[in-house]
Amino acid sequence: MLASLAACGEPADPGENTGSSTAVPATTEPSTTSSTGDAITAPTTGESSTGSSTSGSSDASSSDATTGDPTTGEGSTTGPIGCAKNVVLMGYWPPTNEMLRPWSTDPTQNPDGWIGANWGGHGYDVYAFFPEFPPDGDPTDDDIGEPGAVGSPDYDLRVDYQATSADFWRLVDEYQPVILVTTSRGGDIGWEVEAREGGHGLDNPGGPAQDWLSDAHGAEHHPTKATTESRSWDAISEYRQGKTLPSQLPIEAIVAATEPLGLTSVVVDQQTSGNFLSGFLGLHGLYYNQLAPHNVAAGHIHVGYGLPVADASALLEATLHAVLQAHPADAVDCP
Repeated sequence: MLASLAACGEPADPGENTGSSTAVPATTEPSTTSSTGDAITAPTTGESSTGSSTSGSSDASSSDATTGDPTTGEGSTTGPIGCAKNVVLMGYWPPTNEMLRPWSTDPTQNPDGWIGANWGGHGYDVYAFFPEFPPDGDPTDDDIGEPGAVGSPDYDLRVDYQATSADFWRLVDEYQPVILVTTSRGGDIGWEVEAREGGHGLDNPGGPAQDWLSDAHGAEHHPTKATTESRSWDAISEYRQGKTLPSQLPIEAIVAATEPLGLTSVVVDQQTSGNFLSGFLGLHGLYYNQLAPHNVAAGHIHVGYGLPVADASALLEATLHAVLQAHPADAVDCP
C-alpha cells in the first residue's frame, strides 16, 4: 500500500515541491522570463494539429452560428456568425476529479448533467476531463502502477505518461481551448497556484525521458520519444535543465478571489509542480499556450489531498470566475 500517495498526493515524488510554497499577498506574480534569465519565446514544432474542430462549435467561415447539443454540434443553424470559446479543465487524482464532475459532458461521470454552457454568464463553455479509479474510487489503497492507482482505460487522463500525452493532445486539438487549467493532487497544501513548469534534469546528463520519475505503469515507465506524442517530446526536450515556462493564469486575481473564502491556505509556488505526472501535465498546458495563438491563459493548480470536495469545488469556481473576468469573452479571438 502507498502511504506516500495519501501523504503527498503524488506517489514517491521527491520532485513535488510541497514544502517550498509560501503564502503570498495578491500582489505576487511570477516572472515572465525563464529560470535561465532568457525571455520566453514560442517553441516550434514539426507537427500541426490534426484533431477535429471543437465539438459543438461552428466554423468561423460559415454564415451562421450553430445551436443545439454542445457535445455533438447537432442542431439548427440560426443567427449571425459566431464561434465556440471553450475553457478546458483537466484533473487527476481526487479531489480534483471530483471537483471537476459538474463540467463533464459524460453522463456516466456526471449523471447530474453538464453545467458548462455559457458558465457564469461569462460567454465561455467549460468542459472538464479526468480519470476514474475503480473499483472504489480511491487510488490510495492500490500500489503505484496498479489499475486502481493509475485509473481506468475507459476514461481520460490516466496517471500515466503515455496515456496523458495521447489524451491531452487529442482533447486540446478537439476543443481548441482559449483557456486551459490543469489540476492535480498535492500534499499538505490547500490551493497552490504553480508559478512555472519544466526545468527538470539539472543533474541529468542523459536525455529528457530520464528527467521524469517512473510512473511504474505499462511497458514504458518514462515519457520517451517513441511512446509519447511528438509535441509532448518537444515540450520536455525544450523546457528542461533550468529552462521553464511561466504560468499564464492571472495569479494575483486568483489569490484575491480564493483567499477571502477562508477554506484553506492559498499559496503561490515559485518552483514547479515537480517531475512526476503533475509537472508533466502542467508543462503540457503551458506548452499548448505557446503553440496556440488563440489560447490566452493556461496554468496548473495543486489541490491538497485532504481538502474536502465541497471546498475544492468552491475554490475552483472562484478561480474560474477570476480567470474569465480577466479575459472577457468578447475580447478573445475565435480559435
